[in-house]
Amino acid sequence: MQKVIIPLNAFNRMEVLEKGQASFIKLIAESGAYGIEIRRELFSNQDPTLVSMKQEMEQHQLFTVYSAPIELWKEDHQLNEQELTTIFQEGKQLGAKWIKVSLGHFDKSQSSVSNLHSFLRQHPEIQLFVENDQTLHGGNITNLQSFFESATEENAPVKMTFDAGNWYYSKQYVREALTQLSQYVHYLHLKQVDQENGELVTLPLRKNIGHSWEMVMNSLPNGLVKALEFPIEPKERTKEYIQMMTESEALL
Repeated sequence: MQKVIIPLNAFNRMEVLEKGQASFIKLIAESGAYGIEIRRELFSNQDPTLVSMKQEMEQHQLFTVYSAPIELWKEDHQLNEQELTTIFQEGKQLGAKWIKVSLGHFDKSQSSVSNLHSFLRQHPEIQLFVENDQTLHGGNITNLQSFFESATEENAPVKMTFDAGNWYYSKQYVREALTQLSQYVHYLHLKQVDQENGELVTLPLRKNIGHSWEMVMNSLPNGLVKALEFPIEPKERTKEYIQMMTESEALL
């Protein structure tokens, strides 16, 4: 059975901000999802306290990922420890087992992975993930490979979120990313990115038509936890897309 996570940015942004992320918990659980990805950038006055959200997600037995749009390494290449501390405190209140951030400005000669390791030792109950984002620095294959090689040498417990669509925004080749980074990947964000009228757009997943998301999914271990990060409209189709992932598993 596929472990499918639904990130809150898959739904209509205005509806999420107006109703609050907590209002989608029941829908996500009843759709058969393994878990939920709470998005820091989508918090609004409509959301209850983080502890209240944690209790509701636990009630529905949802695995919780907390995604925050911060960069792990600041522009001066130093660890973004202040923001990271805040994110981990919020993640604990949410009951998140995984926290996901972007790489930022990593430089092997200036960035101290040992400082990151020391920070993570203080939070053994949370797994940190670094995702390829849509920036030219944080979505760069060479930069990400350099970081994960350094983390491996340091034995720092960091894993990769592989976003199948963000490589197009950061002007990188998806197949090269798979070749260089697949050994670090433990969480897969699925989306289809195409060009429409000269602009990159994220589209819902469709099977068996040669889309790159399927190539990515089939190139990585089948048991990876997968997030469906594309527009799910209407939101009631969530169950349908989760079932599509299960059917894809049966075909492999």
